[in-house]
Amino acid sequence: MKQQLFYHRRPLFGLDIGSQTVKFVQLENHAHKAVIKAYGSMATDDEIMKNGVITNISKAAELVDKLLSENIKGKITTNRVVMSVPVSRAYTRVVDLPLMSKKELESAVKLEIEQSIPVPTKNLYYDYEVMQAVDNDNLLVRMVATQKEIVDSYVAVCDLLGLDLALVQTNIRADAQLCIMYENMIKGSPYVIVDVGGDSIDIGILDETLRVTGTVDEGGNSLTDAIARVLHITHDKAHKIKITKGIAAGAQQAKIKSAVDPILDKVVVEIQRMIKFYEERVHEGAEVSQILIVGGGANMPGLGDYLTNATHIATRVSSPWGKYLEFGHIEPPENADLPRFLTCIGLALAKDEDIAGL
Repeated sequence: MKQQLFYHRRPLFGLDIGSQTVKFVQLENHAHKAVIKAYGSMATDDEIMKNGVITNISKAAELVDKLLSENIKGKITTNRVVMSVPVSRAYTRVVDLPLMSKKELESAVKLEIEQSIPVPTKNLYYDYEVMQAVDNDNLLVRMVATQKEIVDSYVAVCDLLGLDLALVQTNIRADAQLCIMYENMIKGSPYVIVDVGGDSIDIGILDETLRVTGTVDEGGNSLTDAIARVLHITHDKAHKIKITKGIAAGAQQAKIKSAVDPILDKVVVEIQRMIKFYEERVHEGAEVSQILIVGGGANMPGLGDYLTNATHIATRVSSPWGKYLEFGHIEPPENADLPRFLTCIGLALAKDEDIAGL
């Protein structure tokens, strides 16, 4: 193929279709700051999606069309899109492999996926990256696979809307992409990202790149349901309490904390498991510097303090606003809603080398 002498990056936007909301962001990325050009969010329901697969294609397309035409701040200028799949719907493996040619490595990756993932390879899309050399004879390779029916359902929605689906990434990969760009990452001091979604809480460890991922199969909906059961109230009232009071100090703190403890304990155990793996397999002697919380559930008061106390690692809600991200002349969302857009922003920052066909 003839090499292009000049290449102009085509604009794209990040789109995240979840069980509770569908969101998008288009931005303009400069050397040291990104400006939001358009964004939007609207509620959805679990009728359009089951086990990560968009089962009602036409209804999902209607929602996205309404979002992009009516529930929008700013102006969208492209039909090129990057979408996300939760870590809970992907299979991730990190393995040591001997040094080999690219062709041999592709065969070794396929064999590893066939042996370690309980889904036939014919039903999977998969990719891999060489993270680093373990020594002079071995490589550390990260593999990611997801079921074709999930990605194909995304493609079907985009086809109905005339959108050009350029890439599908895990939400944690998108979160990491953003974090690496605005955080002062120090070699040997990795970050943990905790993405609190509606149906799962996904976790990643990153340094110069995303290294390890994991998930807890309970998310913001489970936290709300637990609070509703303990306080004997409706789901809507429990959701309001979760986002206004959470597990911060207050009259009902003990009851709320007892409700969500079993779920948050799973998150702590998964974080500790992943840190141990990272220290033993990826970077011996490294010390995690902090935990960043993102996602729609990041605004739960007291969550940061809970994770700090449980893990003894400083925890905060990811907040690149002002320092790296700004809304320019567009009216921003409420502060409590800002974390839910971070994954979409990370998707919109997808790198050219990650996108097939360039």
